[in-house]
Amino acid sequence: TDKDSDMAWRIILFFLGLCGVETVFGQTDSVAVRLQQVKLAENDSVRLKYADEISGYLEKIPYGQYAQLPAVQFLGYRKCVNDDAELFSWTVPLQQGQMFYNWFRFKEGNRSYYLKSLSTAECERPAWLYYDFIRFENQKTVYFVLLGWNRTRNSNRKIVQICRFQPDGSISFDHKLMRRKNSRSASLSFEYALDGSMMLKQDKKGKRIIFDHLAPIDKKYEGYYMFYGPDASYDALLLKGEEWWYQENVKQ
Repeated sequence: TDKDSDMAWRIILFFLGLCGVETVFGQTDSVAVRLQQVKLAENDSVRLKYADEISGYLEKIPYGQYAQLPAVQFLGYRKCVNDDAELFSWTVPLQQGQMFYNWFRFKEGNRSYYLKSLSTAECERPAWLYYDFIRFENQKTVYFVLLGWNRTRNSNRKIVQICRFQPDGSISFDHKLMRRKNSRSASLSFEYALDGSMMLKQDKKGKRIIFDHLAPIDKKYEGYYMFYGPDASYDALLLKGEEWWYQENVKQ
Protein backbone atom coordinates (compact mmCIF):
# COMPACT_ATOMS: atom_id res chain seq x y z
CA THR A 1 0.00 0.00 0.00
CA ASP A 2 0.99 3.65 -0.26
CA LYS A 3 1.27 3.85 3.53
CA ASP A 4 3.57 0.82 3.65
CA SER A 5 5.74 2.29 0.90
CA ASP A 6 5.94 5.63 2.67
CA MET A 7 6.86 3.91 5.93
CA ALA A 8 9.61 1.95 4.16
CA TRP A 9 11.13 5.18 2.87
CA ARG A 10 10.98 6.69 6.35
CA ILE A 11 12.89 3.71 7.76
CA ILE A 12 15.53 4.02 5.03
CA LEU A 13 15.77 7.74 5.73
CA PHE A 14 16.24 7.09 9.45
CA PHE A 15 19.16 4.70 8.95
CA LEU A 16 20.79 6.96 6.37
CA GLY A 17 20.48 9.79 8.86
CA LEU A 18 22.28 7.70 11.46
CA CYS A 19 25.11 7.29 8.99
CA GLY A 20 25.30 11.05 8.49
CA VAL A 21 23.99 10.97 4.93
CA GLU A 22 21.86 13.96 3.93
CA THR A 23 19.12 12.74 1.58
CA VAL A 24 16.49 14.20 -0.70
CA PHE A 25 13.87 12.69 1.62
CA GLY A 26 15.42 14.61 4.49
CA GLN A 27 14.87 17.86 2.60
CA THR A 28 11.22 17.09 1.84
CA ASP A 29 10.70 16.08 5.47
CA SER A 30 12.14 19.44 6.53
CA VAL A 31 9.76 21.24 4.16
CA ALA A 32 6.81 19.24 5.55
CA VAL A 33 7.82 20.08 9.12
CA ARG A 34 8.12 23.79 8.34
CA LEU A 35 4.69 23.86 6.71
CA GLN A 36 3.16 22.15 9.72
CA GLN A 37 4.90 24.68 11.99
CA VAL A 38 3.44 27.47 9.87
CA LYS A 39 -0.01 26.00 10.38
CA LEU A 40 0.40 25.64 14.15
CA ALA A 41 2.27 28.88 14.95
CA GLU A 42 0.34 31.42 17.03
CA ASN A 43 1.77 34.67 15.62
CA ASP A 44 2.69 36.05 12.22
CA SER A 45 6.40 36.56 12.84
CA VAL A 46 6.89 32.89 13.71
CA ARG A 47 4.83 31.76 10.71
CA LEU A 48 6.92 33.88 8.36
CA LYS A 49 10.17 32.68 9.92
CA TYR A 50 9.31 29.06 9.19
CA ALA A 51 7.94 29.83 5.72
CA ASP A 52 11.07 31.77 4.75
CA GLU A 53 13.21 28.69 5.39
CA ILE A 54 11.39 26.47 2.89
CA SER A 55 13.13 27.62 -0.29
CA GLY A 56 16.50 26.77 1.26
CA TYR A 57 15.47 23.14 1.62
CA LEU A 58 13.99 23.05 -1.89
CA GLU A 59 17.28 24.27 -3.34
CA LYS A 60 18.98 21.11 -2.00
CA ILE A 61 16.61 18.83 -3.91
CA PRO A 62 18.09 18.13 -7.36
CA TYR A 63 16.02 19.46 -10.24
CA GLY A 64 13.14 17.16 -11.20
CA GLN A 65 13.44 14.76 -8.25
CA TYR A 66 10.58 16.18 -6.20
CA ALA A 67 8.08 14.89 -8.80
CA GLN A 68 9.21 11.33 -7.98
CA LEU A 69 8.61 11.69 -4.22
CA PRO A 70 5.47 11.60 -2.06
CA ALA A 71 3.81 15.02 -2.25
CA VAL A 72 4.23 17.36 0.72
CA GLN A 73 0.95 18.59 2.18
CA PHE A 74 0.33 22.34 1.68
CA LEU A 75 3.12 22.61 -0.92
CA GLY A 76 2.04 23.32 -4.48
CA TYR A 77 4.13 21.85 -7.29
CA ARG A 78 3.98 22.04 -11.09
CA LYS A 79 6.37 20.92 -13.80
CA CYS A 80 6.22 23.14 -16.89
CA VAL A 81 4.60 21.24 -19.75
CA ASN A 82 6.93 22.60 -22.45
CA ASP A 83 10.17 23.58 -20.72
CA ASP A 84 12.64 22.20 -18.18
CA ALA A 85 11.29 24.30 -15.35
CA GLU A 86 9.32 23.70 -12.16
CA LEU A 87 7.26 25.76 -9.74
CA PHE A 88 6.84 25.38 -5.98
CA SER A 89 4.31 27.53 -4.11
CA TRP A 90 3.04 27.87 -0.55
CA THR A 91 0.84 30.21 1.47
CA VAL A 92 1.09 31.72 4.94
CA PRO A 93 -2.20 32.91 6.49
CA LEU A 94 -1.69 36.11 8.49
CA GLN A 95 -3.82 38.09 10.90
CA GLN A 96 -4.26 40.61 8.09
CA GLY A 97 -4.18 38.90 4.71
CA GLN A 98 -1.83 36.24 3.36
CA MET A 99 1.78 35.91 2.24
CA PHE A 100 2.28 34.12 -1.06
CA TYR A 101 5.52 32.34 -1.95
CA ASN A 102 6.38 31.28 -5.51
CA TRP A 103 9.73 29.63 -6.26
CA PHE A 104 10.60 28.91 -9.90
CA ARG A 105 13.57 26.78 -10.91
CA PHE A 106 15.06 26.09 -14.35
CA LYS A 107 17.19 23.09 -15.15
CA GLU A 108 19.46 25.11 -17.43
CA GLY A 109 22.08 26.76 -15.25
CA ASN A 110 20.08 25.74 -12.17
CA ARG A 111 18.54 29.22 -12.24
CA SER A 112 15.88 30.10 -9.66
CA TYR A 113 13.48 33.00 -9.17
CA TYR A 114 11.79 33.80 -5.87
CA LEU A 115 8.58 35.79 -5.49
CA LYS A 116 7.32 36.62 -2.01
CA SER A 117 4.34 38.96 -1.91
CA LEU A 118 1.80 40.15 0.65
CA SER A 119 -1.89 40.03 -0.16
CA THR A 120 -4.10 42.36 1.89
CA ALA A 121 -7.07 44.61 1.20
CA GLU A 122 -4.77 47.64 1.42
CA CYS A 123 -2.28 46.48 -1.25
CA GLU A 124 -2.49 48.54 -4.44
CA ARG A 125 -1.34 45.63 -6.62
CA PRO A 126 -2.81 42.19 -5.96
CA ALA A 127 -0.43 39.39 -4.99
CA TRP A 128 -0.82 35.98 -6.62
CA LEU A 129 -0.21 32.37 -5.76
CA TYR A 130 0.77 30.73 -9.04
CA TYR A 131 -0.21 27.16 -9.87
CA ASP A 132 0.81 26.68 -13.50
CA PHE A 133 3.04 28.21 -16.17
CA ILE A 134 3.60 27.83 -19.92
CA ARG A 135 6.57 28.76 -22.10
CA PHE A 136 6.23 30.54 -25.46
CA GLU A 137 8.35 32.73 -27.71
CA ASN A 138 7.76 36.11 -29.29
CA GLN A 139 10.36 37.55 -31.68
CA LYS A 140 12.91 34.98 -30.44
CA THR A 141 12.46 36.09 -26.82
CA VAL A 142 11.25 33.52 -24.28
CA TYR A 143 8.18 34.45 -22.20
CA PHE A 144 5.91 32.55 -19.85
CA VAL A 145 2.21 32.64 -19.11
CA LEU A 146 1.48 32.37 -15.38
CA LEU A 147 -1.85 31.17 -13.99
CA GLY A 148 -2.55 32.41 -10.47
CA TRP A 149 -5.13 32.74 -7.71
CA ASN A 150 -5.85 34.94 -4.71
CA ARG A 151 -8.76 35.77 -2.45
CA THR A 152 -10.31 38.93 -1.09
CA ARG A 153 -12.65 39.22 1.85
CA ASN A 154 -15.66 38.79 -0.45
CA SER A 155 -14.46 36.97 -3.56
CA ASN A 156 -11.99 34.69 -5.31
CA ARG A 157 -9.78 35.98 -8.09
CA LYS A 158 -7.74 34.33 -10.83
CA ILE A 159 -5.34 35.74 -13.37
CA VAL A 160 -3.43 35.04 -16.57
CA GLN A 161 -0.17 37.01 -16.69
CA ILE A 162 2.62 37.31 -19.23
CA CYS A 163 6.09 37.42 -17.69
CA ARG A 164 9.75 37.14 -18.58
CA PHE A 165 12.39 35.60 -16.34
CA GLN A 166 15.23 38.07 -16.76
CA PRO A 167 18.95 37.10 -16.79
CA ASP A 168 19.56 39.30 -13.71
CA GLY A 169 17.23 37.16 -11.58
CA SER A 170 14.19 39.47 -11.73
CA ILE A 171 10.77 38.82 -13.26
CA SER A 172 9.12 41.42 -15.49
CA PHE A 173 5.39 41.57 -16.20
CA ASP A 174 4.67 44.46 -18.57
CA HIS A 175 4.53 42.47 -21.81
CA LYS A 176 1.35 43.09 -23.78
CA LEU A 177 1.19 39.84 -25.71
CA MET A 178 -2.50 39.08 -25.22
CA ARG A 179 -4.98 40.33 -27.79
CA ARG A 180 -8.73 40.79 -27.74
CA LYS A 181 -9.89 42.30 -31.04
CA ASN A 182 -7.93 45.58 -31.30
CA SER A 183 -6.77 45.77 -27.68
CA ARG A 184 -3.60 44.37 -26.14
CA SER A 185 -2.83 43.53 -22.54
CA ALA A 186 -0.23 41.87 -20.32
CA SER A 187 -2.78 40.19 -18.05
CA LEU A 188 -6.36 38.96 -17.87
CA SER A 189 -8.08 38.78 -14.48
CA PHE A 190 -11.30 37.24 -13.18
CA GLU A 191 -13.36 37.62 -10.00
CA TYR A 192 -16.12 35.38 -8.70
CA ALA A 193 -18.01 34.24 -5.58
CA LEU A 194 -16.08 33.31 -2.46
CA ASP A 195 -17.84 29.94 -2.21
CA GLY A 196 -17.63 29.29 -5.95
CA SER A 197 -15.09 27.69 -8.27
CA MET A 198 -13.70 28.60 -11.66
CA MET A 199 -11.81 26.51 -14.19
CA LEU A 200 -8.70 28.19 -15.57
CA LYS A 201 -6.21 25.75 -17.02
CA GLN A 202 -3.93 25.08 -19.95
CA ASP A 203 -4.90 22.71 -22.72
CA LYS A 204 -3.43 21.37 -25.97
CA LYS A 205 0.13 21.09 -24.62
CA GLY A 206 0.69 24.75 -23.96
CA LYS A 207 -1.18 26.07 -27.02
CA ARG A 208 -4.49 26.96 -25.38
CA ILE A 209 -5.71 28.25 -22.03
CA ILE A 210 -9.39 27.49 -21.41
CA PHE A 211 -11.61 28.98 -18.71
CA ASP A 212 -15.19 29.26 -17.50
CA HIS A 213 -17.14 32.27 -18.69
CA LEU A 214 -18.34 34.13 -15.61
CA ALA A 215 -21.72 35.82 -15.22
CA PRO A 216 -23.84 37.14 -12.32
CA ILE A 217 -26.35 34.75 -10.78
CA ASP A 218 -28.98 37.40 -11.48
CA LYS A 219 -28.92 40.47 -13.75
CA LYS A 220 -29.46 42.76 -10.77
CA TYR A 221 -25.97 41.77 -9.55
CA GLU A 222 -24.24 42.97 -12.72
CA GLY A 223 -20.85 44.40 -11.71
CA TYR A 224 -20.92 42.89 -8.19
CA TYR A 225 -18.38 40.14 -8.70
CA MET A 226 -18.95 38.39 -5.39
CA PHE A 227 -22.17 37.13 -7.04
CA TYR A 228 -20.50 35.84 -10.23
CA GLY A 229 -19.93 32.25 -11.24
CA PRO A 230 -19.60 29.97 -14.30
CA ASP A 231 -22.54 30.06 -16.74
CA ALA A 232 -21.73 26.69 -18.43
CA SER A 233 -19.95 28.28 -21.41
CA TYR A 234 -16.21 28.57 -22.02
CA ASP A 235 -13.74 31.07 -23.42
CA ALA A 236 -10.07 30.59 -24.24
CA LEU A 237 -6.73 32.15 -25.05
CA LEU A 238 -5.16 30.58 -28.13
CA LEU A 239 -1.46 30.90 -28.95
CA LYS A 240 -1.45 32.12 -32.54
CA GLY A 241 1.27 34.06 -34.35
CA GLU A 242 3.39 34.28 -31.15
CA GLU A 243 0.57 36.05 -29.27
CA TRP A 244 -2.37 34.88 -27.17
CA TRP A 245 -5.73 35.63 -28.78
CA TYR A 246 -9.00 35.76 -26.83
CA GLN A 247 -11.73 33.50 -28.20
CA GLU A 248 -15.30 33.40 -26.95
CA ASN A 249 -17.70 30.47 -26.70
CA VAL A 250 -15.28 27.60 -27.33
CA LYS A 251 -15.67 23.88 -26.71
CA GLN A 252 -13.99 22.48 -23.61
